[in-house]
Amino acid sequence: MKCPNCGYNFLSGNVCPECGVDILIFEKTLKISDVLYNKGLDLARIRDLSGSVDSLTKSIQFNKNNYYARNLLGLVYFEVGKIADALKQWVMSASLLKEGNPAVRYIEIVQMTPGLLDDGNDAVSMYNSALFHIQQKSDDLAVIQLKKALELCPSFIDAMNLLTFCYLIKGEKQMASVLVEKVLELDINNPITLNYYNAIFPDKKRISLKEVRDSELPAVQSFIPGKLLDEVKRRKLVSNNFFLVEALSFVVGVICTLALLFLTYIPGTVADANRVNSVLTNTLTATEDELDRVMRQAEEDTARFERELRDARAEIAVLAAVVAADDQAQQVDMAWARHSAGDSLQAALIVEAINPLGMDDSTLRRFEDIREISFRAVSADLFNDGQLYFTAGNFGAARDAFNTSLHFILDDADWEGDIFFFLGRMAEEEGDADLAIHYFRRVVEGHPQSWRIPDVNERINALGG
Repeated sequence: MKCPNCGYNFLSGNVCPECGVDILIFEKTLKISDVLYNKGLDLARIRDLSGSVDSLTKSIQFNKNNYYARNLLGLVYFEVGKIADALKQWVMSASLLKEGNPAVRYIEIVQMTPGLLDDGNDAVSMYNSALFHIQQKSDDLAVIQLKKALELCPSFIDAMNLLTFCYLIKGEKQMASVLVEKVLELDINNPITLNYYNAIFPDKKRISLKEVRDSELPAVQSFIPGKLLDEVKRRKLVSNNFFLVEALSFVVGVICTLALLFLTYIPGTVADANRVNSVLTNTLTATEDELDRVMRQAEEDTARFERELRDARAEIAVLAAVVAADDQAQQVDMAWARHSAGDSLQAALIVEAINPLGMDDSTLRRFEDIREISFRAVSADLFNDGQLYFTAGNFGAARDAFNTSLHFILDDADWEGDIFFFLGRMAEEEGDADLAIHYFRRVVEGHPQSWRIPDVNERINALGG
């Protein structure tokens, strides 16, 4: 017997003496992984990409060496705009098998396409920035970031869903409906998009998955190369051919039927009938005992499998932590690169989206440095822009610049009081006395050493404050 895990040959038994794997449980796990892979492939062909990702992810959880599932999961990720996630799956697949593995070619395609990975990473950073702006009730800034993300990565489904959410918040139903239709063309069963669809078109019925499977729609070829499809066809498996309890139950039924036919149609003496009955009883008793033994063994195997699955999930959690730390370092590097290129605003937005929790000391120091540098530069530049807009009488643009400057301002910045002064002056010019007084008092209370204090106090008195 050959162990399917390590390849060791041994004479008998269900447990490999070399690696300690239970062969029956291991083979069942591999078959479950293959069944989930086949399901993911079928769903991908009808463009149910969300369902495909779910099935393929579970397939890999059951067999982390299933490079077929990793390849296909990478292709689906690539199709929905998650280029970095796709590349991770292909790299892991290539580490399992290099010769004849399509993942090697996919990696080469990404590496040979200028700016593809950078655009994908930038799109993800802008998506994260948009999430932050939505939390801060800055829907307009979120829309700007999401539009930029989709310019870099037009098939980024998560960004389209979030932009749809922004449009619905703003009451722009028509814009939201266009995005919903576009997403459902890419992923027909995306759960988030379907919720938006039902909200926008409550009386319009969408085609069901069964109708899609039964229709004559051509198979999707835009992201699943034909060669890969040829390879995976031979991996179709029967998923229900290894349940011993059902097999034994079938054997019991056959024995009972044969015994009944024997007693009914073959004449004999009462002694012969008693003998047959005794044989039947003994056979049924032995079969029931074997069935009980198999049931107990199945329960023990299930418990062992659950322990192994918990261990595998713990390993996955450790790997996820490693990947998250690597992502943090990459985002910090990207922020420094944007600052070096003269784009301090984009650097600040990238920094703003980074969660520093769990960073190592070196990465944390670099994160804090770029945060201070980029925030200070952006806040100062926007403050200067606001003054120019104010002088030109463009109060709308001035107010946006001042508010954004306050968003990125550091504690030791000395222009905060000036910003409140200009915000108060604009409110005063627009006839909003209460708001003007509010901003002027912010100057007095927060910046009592400001040279503007005499002017501010005169204006508060003139406004009746």
